[in-house]
Amino acid sequence: MTGTKTKRQLSSLPLPAKLISKNEIDEINSSRLKDILDQQTGIIIVPDFGGGEGIQIQGLDSEYVLILIDGLPLIGRQSGTLDLNRIAIANIEQIEVIKGSSSSLYGSEALGGVVNIISSEIKDTLLLNIDYKLASYNTNDINVSTGVIGKNGKKLNIFFNSYSSDGYDLDKTDNINTIDPYNNYTGFVKYSFLKNNLSFFSSARIFDEKQSFKINENYFGDNNTLEWNSNSKIGLKISENFNLESDIYFTSYNSEENVSSAKIEEENYFDQFLIKSEVRGITDFRSRDKLIIGLGYIDESLRRNDFYKNKIKQSSFNIFTQLEGFLSNNTNYIIGARYDNYSNYKSQISPRIAFRTKIFRNIFLKSSIGKGFKAPDFRQLYFNFSNSTVGYSVVGHNVVNEVISELTESNQIANLIVSLDEFNNKLKPETSLSFNLGLNYSPLNELKLEINFFRNDINNLIDYRVIANKINGQNVFSYFNLNKVYTQGIESTFNYKPNKKINFIIGYQFLEAKDKDVNDSIKNGEVFARESSNSPSFIMDSNDYFGLYNRSKHTFNFKIFIEAKNNLKLNFRSKYRTKYGLFDSNGNDFLDAYDEFVKGYFDLDIAGSKQINKSLTINIGIDNILDYTDPSNITNLPGRIVYGKFNLKL
Repeated sequence: MTGTKTKRQLSSLPLPAKLISKNEIDEINSSRLKDILDQQTGIIIVPDFGGGEGIQIQGLDSEYVLILIDGLPLIGRQSGTLDLNRIAIANIEQIEVIKGSSSSLYGSEALGGVVNIISSEIKDTLLLNIDYKLASYNTNDINVSTGVIGKNGKKLNIFFNSYSSDGYDLDKTDNINTIDPYNNYTGFVKYSFLKNNLSFFSSARIFDEKQSFKINENYFGDNNTLEWNSNSKIGLKISENFNLESDIYFTSYNSEENVSSAKIEEENYFDQFLIKSEVRGITDFRSRDKLIIGLGYIDESLRRNDFYKNKIKQSSFNIFTQLEGFLSNNTNYIIGARYDNYSNYKSQISPRIAFRTKIFRNIFLKSSIGKGFKAPDFRQLYFNFSNSTVGYSVVGHNVVNEVISELTESNQIANLIVSLDEFNNKLKPETSLSFNLGLNYSPLNELKLEINFFRNDINNLIDYRVIANKINGQNVFSYFNLNKVYTQGIESTFNYKPNKKINFIIGYQFLEAKDKDVNDSIKNGEVFARESSNSPSFIMDSNDYFGLYNRSKHTFNFKIFIEAKNNLKLNFRSKYRTKYGLFDSNGNDFLDAYDEFVKGYFDLDIAGSKQINKSLTINIGIDNILDYTDPSNITNLPGRIVYGKFNLKL
């Protein structure tokens, strides 16, 4: 595991973590990251209704989960969600998932957890690896990778991916595709060497996607996305026990949408740029203990056409430290803290402590507690967006005074609900207190049981509410520090491997996610509900409060991997998610038992591979065998997908 900025064995990590190996990734045969993560206990993939997909961990939405490639962040969150479809699978060596607050190392956006994607390393000189996958909806996935291993530890890795699809349409009653046809390309180059006490690493990645849409002859357009990043890292071994590392990272994300109709020609753009630099000192002492101290600087900017200001800038400086060690042969720990100083809002301190101890034969106890935070994003600060079709406007907290003054002067404001004085104070970062308590039990080498209890308390949750009414009847919304929420539950994984050929994995998560203020209002008899829009209202009981939107109380997953004769491998994977609510349907602004819910659904996948010889492997599979769809609510589940793939190593 490297998600703690130091390499260590997963089994000794005193944190709730999961490592998804290259072998598991290859056997699942997926083309995109979301399919891999959706099979893991405690991880839910949720759509953003624009075709993108985000990660929900321990009941915390995707905007609280930091996505890294080789330890460095991806950008381009247009609505809080970072689209996982940008990440190809074929170039991944392993995926590391750390649950719970990781702000002590990574700062903002890591309040809910971290997903660190480790890119592949070349293992054979001049190896050429080619695979091609053909799937339903005319999906073509081509991957080519090669590399060279030289003297002094020199390694060069080159990877290219081409992905295209005709998209799909879940609702045939309208003229709008759920996902329009698109194609994208990914290029990745990585170079490293080790000579004496000096190490060097450099990588560059580019992602280019194009998508066109056509609703009718008079309304059409296209979307273009270009992302690139570059990273360089130098390591110097000062002494036997002290290493110095330094890296600098550049990344850019640009998205443009051009819309044409009989009435308008419109261009929407999103252009984000980030520079990140960091210096770390790592000291080994007492043979097994390790201390890391680091300094970092981040500078980012964003241009967006629906912002009040054309270009927004922000910078931050951080100091972090982490101590890993052993109190005894049976007990190890991690203690860390980070200080973040931002240019636009208050500084934050994020501590964390975790330990792992052997309490009985083959039983280990894990416990961790940490403070996390998420800074207000550019959208919450500077948004200036109006949807004339639905009829509403959203204004960022920092520009409310200017925007409302302009609307008032042009006689567009009918009623001001919230005093403008409330916007003189800056938005506060969201903060959390994350607690995990787990047990690992291995009575036999072939049997493992993991149980983790978690609780996340979030304060100063940033949400929106109506601040004014327009003359035309439209509402104006803005962002505030409003609610206090919590998520809590249990995660358990049962892994049984009776022999080298068969592996069973069963996972389960129970989740409760609620708003503390709503709980208090219900206890005080201040919340009313109704069974239907026409029925009389009544005081709502606390048992009728379901909690936060888009959360299922129960989630199950099951996987079985089988190695049959003659180099044949099979796997069966399933996931069941119980009902969850997306909207308030009875008008009390809360999700209760009398609202409409998205019904629970069951997803079943099967895949198989056959190694023909040392060079050629053939894969076939079916995702979503039962062909389950829900066009209105689950836009990222396209129906049954049949695919075939071959892999050629030269």
